[in-house]
Amino acid sequence: MSRAQTSILILAALLLALFVFAPQVPLLGFAGLLLAAALSVPAGHVMRWTGWPRWSAVLVVILAILGLAVAAGTLAAGPLSDQARQLAEDLPRSLQTMRDRLTETSWGGWLSEHMALPDGDATQGVGLAATAASTTMGWLGNAAVILLVGIYLAMHPKPYVGGLRALLHPSMDGAAADTLEECGAVLRGWLTGQAFAMIVSGTLTWIGLLVLGVPLAGVLAVLAALLGFIPNIGPVIAAVPAMLLAATISPWLALWVALLFLTVQFIEGNILTPLVQAEMADLPPAALVLAQVFMAAFFGLLGVALAAPLAAVGAVLVRRIYSEGWLGREPVTP
Repeated sequence: MSRAQTSILILAALLLALFVFAPQVPLLGFAGLLLAAALSVPAGHVMRWTGWPRWSAVLVVILAILGLAVAAGTLAAGPLSDQARQLAEDLPRSLQTMRDRLTETSWGGWLSEHMALPDGDATQGVGLAATAASTTMGWLGNAAVILLVGIYLAMHPKPYVGGLRALLHPSMDGAAADTLEECGAVLRGWLTGQAFAMIVSGTLTWIGLLVLGVPLAGVLAVLAALLGFIPNIGPVIAAVPAMLLAATISPWLALWVALLFLTVQFIEGNILTPLVQAEMADLPPAALVLAQVFMAAFFGLLGVALAAPLAAVGAVLVRRIYSEGWLGREPVTP
């Protein structure tokens, strides 16, 4: 075994050990890498138009995003906050209405008994509140880590790329540079396709809910667009509150809402995403589902959210390192 191959095995072993003993660290780092790739696309245009250095272009992009977010939040804060508050009030009533209707049937009475929540005392309530607060703080801390890592990587990527290449044998510098470039192109392509699909699916959901007369169409559409970042699973989660609210009006309306989400998911998964991501090495749907199941089993919700881009990058690494590098197969044009 050559020194070049040994360096690859050592690096792979280190990465595997990191996933085993501190799985959240590489996942948060990869999420930060996704953010850096997202910031690098508009920053590259700013650099070409103005000739500014990379760090200032990234800073301008961040300030522009913050400005747009503040402006959009100012315009939509009133309606969306009212709808979100109404959603929080209506969902419990929706569940109670469905339970009352179930108890009117023989099989529904049995099901309602098994759906009953156990009564808890104040100590249990305090425990649940403490758990919720701890989980929220954990997610906020993770978001801060992702934000900082993404900004640092976007502003000054060369030291990190150089450090990664320094772990490999010098004879692999050219191949490592090409592999990293292809991985970056895959991530940028995936992000572009995913953002476009999320916007279109959210718009279609909003129009469909308005046509069907479902209340809180705006906040439900925003929720569907955001959860669309998680392929296959996200739309299913987003459909639940919409169907519950529709069921309070009519069971048939709930079925129409389910059909709407199925149609939007079909359009996004089978038409929009393949067309937009035609230039990237996309994964077959079955492989993506298996990747999500694997990531969910070992890494939870964060793993599910990152399963698709991780699988896309993993496919590039397997082809470059194992198929072409180790087995000596002919290179495949990405």
